[in-house]
Amino acid sequence: MPPARSTHRVITIATASQKGGVGKTTVCVNLAYSLARRGWNTLLVDTDPQGAVGLSLAKSTRLKAGFYDFIAGGAEVKDFILTTRLPEFSILPAGHYDTVSRHGLHLEDVPRRIRDLLRGAELHGVDCVLLDTAAGLTGITEMVVKAADYALIPQQSEPLAVRSVPHMLETLARFRSEGAGTKVAGVLLSMVMNDSPVSLQVARELRQVLPPELVFTQSIPRLQSFLEASAQGLPVALLKKNPPPEAVLFDQIAAELEERVGLIRDKEQGYRHASLLD
Repeated sequence: MPPARSTHRVITIATASQKGGVGKTTVCVNLAYSLARRGWNTLLVDTDPQGAVGLSLAKSTRLKAGFYDFIAGGAEVKDFILTTRLPEFSILPAGHYDTVSRHGLHLEDVPRRIRDLLRGAELHGVDCVLLDTAAGLTGITEMVVKAADYALIPQQSEPLAVRSVPHMLETLARFRSEGAGTKVAGVLLSMVMNDSPVSLQVARELRQVLPPELVFTQSIPRLQSFLEASAQGLPVALLKKNPPPEAVLFDQIAAELEERVGLIRDKEQGYRHASLLD
């Protein structure tokens, strides 16, 4: 059962990245799964027109209606949500991007529809919404990030990161100056190559130039197991009978995220771990 909460309010977290290939979808899939295992009713929403979550978890989801169908004026949010074998973990696939243009939806109407989606998730009993986004902070992705409570910044450990992270933070500050309430959940170093002096040096430099409280304690290494899990449509924790060490890593990141976004305050009122064998 999910943690007891005195006043139910969904917390929304969107990924934010200026470029692709930084591991956003890997982070979202595995982090959502870890949060669900920790007892939170978690909804993973794919807002990437390419349907990256669907490709990672189950290719059949690419054929189903989802985020863009709802944005275009579809039925209630609950009608698009897909359940999984873990009761606390559900998915809203990207759906059909072309429905937005077919229905003649004006871009100025999209923020309202995104707010409707998040309210619908809250009414559906969701505790935490993770929004996987496309690369860049323009168009609908900008609207998604602006609608979220928090932005989570996965950052590949590469030389460009030392310049791109400050630029990302400046962009998020501009969003707040424009009226968005989006806070920074933190920078999560991803695809760190432990056998590469350059990758390790970049990770050290980022931790030196950014305020310590802005960077997650844990980082995500570049491992073959993540590719294997994605190819099989699974979170890495389900790749083998005994979860690999990197699955525990995502549990640790989930615990830190709880503190960063305030889930920990509600959790103290009552908590029981979800069982995968129920």
